[in-house]
Amino acid sequence: MENALTEPLSYSRVSTYNECPRKFEFKYIQKIQEPSHWYFSYGKSIHAVLERLLSCHLGEDEQLYGNDAALFPTSLSQLLDENWLTEGYTDPADEDRKRRQALRVLTAFFPVFQSTWQQMVYAERLINTQIDGIPFTGIVDRIDRVNDTVLRIVDYKSARPREASALTSHRFQGKRFILQTYYLRENLKAEMDEGAENCIAKSREVLATTAHRILQGDFRGKRGSKCFSCDYRDICSVFRRI
Repeated sequence: MENALTEPLSYSRVSTYNECPRKFEFKYIQKIQEPSHWYFSYGKSIHAVLERLLSCHLGEDEQLYGNDAALFPTSLSQLLDENWLTEGYTDPADEDRKRRQALRVLTAFFPVFQSTWQQMVYAERLINTQIDGIPFTGIVDRIDRVNDTVLRIVDYKSARPREASALTSHRFQGKRFILQTYYLRENLKAEMDEGAENCIAKSREVLATTAHRILQGDFRGKRGSKCFSCDYRDICSVFRRI
C-alpha cells in the first residue's frame, strides 16, 4: 500500500475518500470502472462547450473566432451538438430534455461570458504541485486578470449550489484573489463563507490526514444513506450488512 500515492491526489480523490474509503479503494486502487451516468455526460458536455468558447480569440471586428473561423453566427446549439455526450440517459426523451436544459443554461450564461471574456488569462489550466510534500493535481476552469493587482479564479459548476452569497475578495500570500464558483444552472456567482487563509489551512489539514490514512491502508467502508446509490454497493461487504 506504500505505492498508493504514486498518482497525485486531487479534489475529487480526496472527496471520494472522505465520502467512503472503501469507494476510493474500488475506484482508484482496484480501478473498477463506474457505470455511465447522465449527470457525468451532462456536465462534461457543458464544460466542453465552455472550453471551446474560452479557447476563442477576439478579431478586429470584435467577434469571437475559433480556428480562424468566426464563432458566430454559429449557434450555441450547434456547439452543444458537436460536444454532446449521450451516455447514461434513461431514454431518448430524457436525453432530449436534458439537452434542451443545457442549451437554456448556456444561452442564459453567454452574456455573462461575453462581459468578462477579455479578462481571461488561462482556461483549463492544469496544476501539478506538492502541498506539504503531498503530490496534488487539478484543473482550474478559468483564471482572469481583473486589474493589475487582482486575479479571479473561477470554478464552473453544472450541478445545483448548496448555498450562495455575494462575491467578495480574499487576501492570500500578499496577493489579492477573487475566488469564484459559478453555478451555471442558476446563472449566479457564489463565495465561501470564511476567509481564504482559514479555508486553505483546513484544506491542508484534510489533505494531510487523507494522504496519511491512504498510505496506512485505511479503506474501511462508511455506512450511510449514500450506500444505496453507490455504484459499488453490489461488491461491497459493508452494504451487504446494512
